Amino acid sequence: MKLFLDTNVILDYLCKREPFCKDADIMFEMFERGIHKGMVTSLTIVNCAYILRKVLSKHQIAEIVDWLCHDFIVTAIDRITVVKANNKNAKDFEDAVQYFSALPSQPDVIITRDKQGFKGLGPLVITPAEFVAESRK
Repeated sequence: MKLFLDTNVILDYLCKREPFCKDADIMFEMFERGIHKGMVTSLTIVNCAYILRKVLSKHQIAEIVDWLCHDFIVTAIDRITVVKANNKNAKDFEDAVQYFSALPSQPDVIITRDKQGFKGLGPLVITPAEFVAESRK
Protein backbone atom coordinates (compact mmCIF):
# COMPACT_ATOMS: atom_id res chain seq x y z
CA MET A 1 0.00 0.00 0.00
CA LYS A 2 1.27 3.50 -0.85
CA LEU A 3 0.83 5.93 2.03
CA PHE A 4 1.11 9.63 1.34
CA LEU A 5 2.38 11.40 4.46
CA ASP A 6 1.59 14.99 5.31
CA THR A 7 4.47 17.08 6.66
CA ASN A 8 3.13 16.94 10.22
CA VAL A 9 3.49 13.14 10.29
CA ILE A 10 7.12 13.27 9.15
CA LEU A 11 7.90 15.92 11.77
CA ASP A 12 6.14 13.91 14.48
CA TYR A 13 8.51 11.06 13.70
CA LEU A 14 11.70 13.09 13.28
CA CYS A 15 11.13 15.40 16.26
CA LYS A 16 9.61 12.73 18.52
CA ARG A 17 6.64 14.99 19.18
CA GLU A 18 4.52 13.52 21.98
CA PRO A 19 2.01 11.98 21.93
CA PHE A 20 1.95 11.75 18.13
CA CYS A 21 5.31 10.07 17.62
CA LYS A 22 4.05 6.72 18.92
CA ASP A 23 1.81 6.16 15.91
CA ALA A 24 4.39 7.66 13.56
CA ASP A 25 7.04 5.28 14.92
CA ILE A 26 4.78 2.29 14.19
CA MET A 27 4.17 3.50 10.62
CA PHE A 28 7.85 4.10 9.96
CA GLU A 29 8.64 0.62 11.25
CA MET A 30 6.20 -0.70 8.62
CA PHE A 31 8.11 1.24 5.95
CA GLU A 32 11.41 -0.20 7.16
CA ARG A 33 9.99 -3.73 7.02
CA GLY A 34 8.65 -3.14 3.49
CA ILE A 35 5.01 -3.60 4.48
CA HIS A 36 4.03 -0.23 3.00
CA LYS A 37 5.67 2.40 0.80
CA GLY A 38 5.79 6.00 1.99
CA MET A 39 5.26 9.05 -0.19
CA VAL A 40 6.11 12.70 0.48
CA THR A 41 6.22 15.85 -1.58
CA SER A 42 9.43 17.64 -2.34
CA LEU A 43 7.92 20.53 -0.35
CA THR A 44 7.73 18.33 2.75
CA ILE A 45 11.43 17.55 2.51
CA VAL A 46 12.30 21.23 2.16
CA ASN A 47 10.02 22.24 5.04
CA CYS A 48 11.42 19.53 7.32
CA ALA A 49 14.98 20.62 6.57
CA TYR A 50 14.03 24.23 7.31
CA ILE A 51 12.35 23.39 10.61
CA LEU A 52 15.07 20.99 11.75
CA ARG A 53 17.91 23.46 11.10
CA LYS A 54 17.30 24.94 14.54
CA VAL A 55 18.02 21.66 16.34
CA LEU A 56 20.21 19.57 14.03
CA SER A 57 23.52 20.04 12.25
CA LYS A 58 23.79 20.47 8.48
CA HIS A 59 25.23 16.98 8.29
CA GLN A 60 22.29 15.47 10.22
CA ILE A 61 19.80 17.29 8.01
CA ALA A 62 21.62 16.11 4.88
CA GLU A 63 21.33 12.53 6.12
CA ILE A 64 17.60 12.95 6.68
CA VAL A 65 17.14 14.46 3.21
CA ASP A 66 19.11 11.56 1.68
CA TRP A 67 17.01 9.05 3.61
CA LEU A 68 13.70 10.61 2.53
CA CYS A 69 14.84 10.83 -1.10
CA HIS A 70 16.07 7.25 -1.13
CA ASP A 71 13.40 5.42 0.88
CA PHE A 72 10.25 7.32 -0.09
CA ILE A 73 8.46 8.18 -3.29
CA VAL A 74 9.06 11.92 -3.67
CA THR A 75 6.38 13.74 -5.61
CA ALA A 76 7.09 16.89 -7.56
CA ILE A 77 5.47 20.30 -7.33
CA ASP A 78 5.35 22.24 -10.55
CA ARG A 79 3.31 25.09 -12.02
CA ILE A 80 0.44 22.79 -13.01
CA THR A 81 0.25 21.39 -9.47
CA VAL A 82 0.09 24.88 -7.97
CA VAL A 83 -2.54 26.05 -10.49
CA LYS A 84 -4.74 23.00 -9.81
CA ALA A 85 -4.47 23.57 -6.05
CA ASN A 86 -5.28 27.25 -6.46
CA ASN A 87 -8.27 26.54 -8.70
CA LYS A 88 -9.64 23.99 -6.23
CA ASN A 89 -10.16 26.80 -3.72
CA ALA A 90 -9.61 24.30 -0.91
CA LYS A 91 -9.73 25.15 2.76
CA ASP A 92 -5.94 24.78 3.04
CA PHE A 93 -3.91 25.77 -0.03
CA GLU A 94 -0.72 24.00 1.12
CA ASP A 95 -2.61 20.74 1.67
CA ALA A 96 -4.21 21.10 -1.77
CA VAL A 97 -0.72 21.51 -3.29
CA GLN A 98 0.39 18.35 -1.51
CA TYR A 99 -2.71 16.49 -2.69
CA PHE A 100 -2.27 17.44 -6.35
CA SER A 101 1.44 16.63 -6.13
CA ALA A 102 0.64 13.15 -4.80
CA LEU A 103 -2.11 12.27 -7.31
CA PRO A 104 0.10 11.14 -10.23
CA SER A 105 1.76 8.57 -7.94
CA GLN A 106 -1.65 7.19 -6.95
CA PRO A 107 -1.54 7.02 -3.15
CA ASP A 108 -3.90 4.55 -1.50
CA VAL A 109 -4.37 6.82 1.49
CA ILE A 110 -3.35 10.25 2.77
CA ILE A 111 -2.16 10.28 6.36
CA THR A 112 -2.32 13.55 8.27
CA ARG A 113 -3.20 14.92 11.66
CA ASP A 114 -5.04 17.76 9.87
CA LYS A 115 -7.90 15.97 8.12
CA GLN A 116 -9.80 19.25 7.71
CA GLY A 117 -7.01 20.61 5.49
CA PHE A 118 -7.64 17.80 2.99
CA LYS A 119 -11.43 17.88 3.27
CA GLY A 120 -13.08 17.35 -0.09
CA LEU A 121 -9.83 16.71 -1.91
CA GLY A 122 -9.65 13.05 -2.55
CA PRO A 123 -8.82 9.56 -1.57
CA LEU A 124 -9.18 8.29 1.92
CA VAL A 125 -7.73 10.74 4.43
CA ILE A 126 -7.00 9.35 7.88
CA THR A 127 -4.91 10.17 10.91
CA PRO A 128 -1.85 8.16 11.90
CA ALA A 129 -3.80 6.83 14.92
CA GLU A 130 -6.63 5.65 12.66
CA PHE A 131 -4.17 3.99 10.29
CA VAL A 132 -2.35 2.17 13.11
CA ALA A 133 -5.66 1.03 14.62
CA GLU A 134 -6.83 -0.32 11.23
CA SER A 135 -3.50 -2.07 10.69
CA ARG A 136 -3.90 -3.96 13.96
CA LYS A 137 -7.26 -5.47 12.90
